[in-house]
Amino acid sequence: MAPQAQSRHAAPRPRSASLQARLAVRLLAVFVFAFFASGLATFLISQADDTEIPDESLLRNFESLRDYVREESDGVWSVDPAQLPAIVSFVLRWPDGSEIRRAGDAAMLSAIDRRGVPDGLANLPPGATNMSWWLDPASKNSYYLISRAVRIEGRRAILQVIQVLTPTDSGLYALVDEWLGEFVPVGIPLLIVLVAALTLSLRSALRPLENLRRRAARIGPHQTSLRLPLNDLPTELQQPVLAINSALDRLDRGFQAQRAFLADAAHELRTPLTILAAHLDTLPRQVATDTLKSDVARMTRLVNQLLLVAQLQSMTVDPKETTDLSEIAVDLAALFAPLAIRLHRDVGVSGAEQPVIVRGNKDAIHQALRNLVENALRFTPEGTEVEIAVDPAGSVTVADRGPGIPPQERHRLFERFWQGEYKKRDSRAGGAGLGLAIAHRIAETHQARLEIDDNPGGGAKFTLSLPLAA
Repeated sequence: MAPQAQSRHAAPRPRSASLQARLAVRLLAVFVFAFFASGLATFLISQADDTEIPDESLLRNFESLRDYVREESDGVWSVDPAQLPAIVSFVLRWPDGSEIRRAGDAAMLSAIDRRGVPDGLANLPPGATNMSWWLDPASKNSYYLISRAVRIEGRRAILQVIQVLTPTDSGLYALVDEWLGEFVPVGIPLLIVLVAALTLSLRSALRPLENLRRRAARIGPHQTSLRLPLNDLPTELQQPVLAINSALDRLDRGFQAQRAFLADAAHELRTPLTILAAHLDTLPRQVATDTLKSDVARMTRLVNQLLLVAQLQSMTVDPKETTDLSEIAVDLAALFAPLAIRLHRDVGVSGAEQPVIVRGNKDAIHQALRNLVENALRFTPEGTEVEIAVDPAGSVTVADRGPGIPPQERHRLFERFWQGEYKKRDSRAGGAGLGLAIAHRIAETHQARLEIDDNPGGGAKFTLSLPLAA
């Protein structure tokens, strides 16, 4: 679990679609446009090409007469002219062209008369079918004629059924029969397959970018040696990644120089401060001497904290290393008991009856909790208690009865050298602003959480949660 402060507010990131989503949407839009454009082209071509006979539609009209005829064993229709209904426009005639009966729309029947008898119709074998088409120049209507050889009382006859399509009807036919009936059943599954293939292809092509994102998320002030990988990157991304890695190299050198300076400065200051403290011990005790000793002690503590900050920059935790939180809590209570008595305060421990074994470095965790207890003793009022509570789930809570920490200041609480308004107003807050920053850094190093909350009844409550040992 990532380390964090409970009250830290991250700035909201602007919502933006991923590169994969953007490419997928754009390519999908192209596919959909191509799909409908192809359908529209089919529609327009079919509408313009009136020479195509709508076989299925015409045959359906012709088959509607089946219920009024008798089909013989050889498949030829036996027709009773009187039984044929006027549900379609038809003409029944003998092979020589003489008419037996007609029914239906007069305009359509007159179109048959203008057309005349198609060539070869007299020799049409029984059961055979002939189809023809023509365009009326005046009305621009398309006429479709189907002729079939039938029998009337054993004699061969010709049954002709006509259908007319206006320009509007031709367009609707192209849309319904050609596009919806032929193009869509094939085009929709093809579009789905293309979209699935596109998604898989994009996901595979963008996998190197996901690797970049994961590696970049791990780079920070405490892991400055990591670099973005160049493996399997597209050519267009290699130069930007190389530039980023070069910038990271420069930042890393800056961090290293800063850490080295901090460690060297802290180390060089320790010796003269130690000598100064020794000289002060040889002087007669006076108010001024005691004040100087207090100032030197405060400076020595600050130098030691600076040196610890430098050491924490390169600190790593052995995954196999464990420690007992209960033991640390008891040790801290014993360590700070004399100071608490001198300040007219108490230090109490609860929940430490049984060992609570967690993963982590004992000295580092001890230092983090020491900073929390020392901070609590500084702010809790006289006559109150600083409570160190151990939780079997792997956490330690340090609670005081002080003024607490305003919610608006908590997001900066773990910054180095930061002094909140509550510290500026309180004369007891004599620290340099490093104790909590050190505790938070130790929590980060252990993949732990350091959280802050209000203590019921007043004050602040810090909780350090660490992973339990397996």
